[in-house]
Amino acid sequence: MTRIITFLTLLLLTTLNSFGQTNIPFKNADHYKTKKFDVAIFPENYLEFISDQRFTPSRQEIDKAEIALRNNLKKQLVNQSSTPIIHIKLNKYKRQYFGYIDKNGDRILFINCFWSKDKNSTKRWLTSEIMFLDGGSYYWNVKFNLTKNEIFNLNINGFA
Repeated sequence: MTRIITFLTLLLLTTLNSFGQTNIPFKNADHYKTKKFDVAIFPENYLEFISDQRFTPSRQEIDKAEIALRNNLKKQLVNQSSTPIIHIKLNKYKRQYFGYIDKNGDRILFINCFWSKDKNSTKRWLTSEIMFLDGGSYYWNVKFNLTKNEIFNLNINGFA
């Protein structure tokens, strides 16, 4: 009887262990830094992002989005006063990229941006999405449709 219990216990532990190995846990985003930008690329297994259909953006897709930000962001600007003018100070922002597929099947990049001198955010920006309720244009996000090559839904934080 003891052998059967031992065998069943080992079988159960082996089975449970093999299930855990199919999902690689998220630890850090891919840190992609160039002379023009400093970004964190979050993988599709980052569980805190809301969308059901996610993908891990490639560095080539990030490059494409960064070109669109530099060329087209000025046309999108709203809600800025005495805080930094985003398109002028774009290189001062760190960015977090999350990929998802919308209901039309388009590949969308959610780009979350924050002022790089924010010491509260810099410690955790490679492990979790940075969110602030206020702060004006020090904190903003925008979406980029890879399929249509267009920026949309610019959201700049307000002031308290």
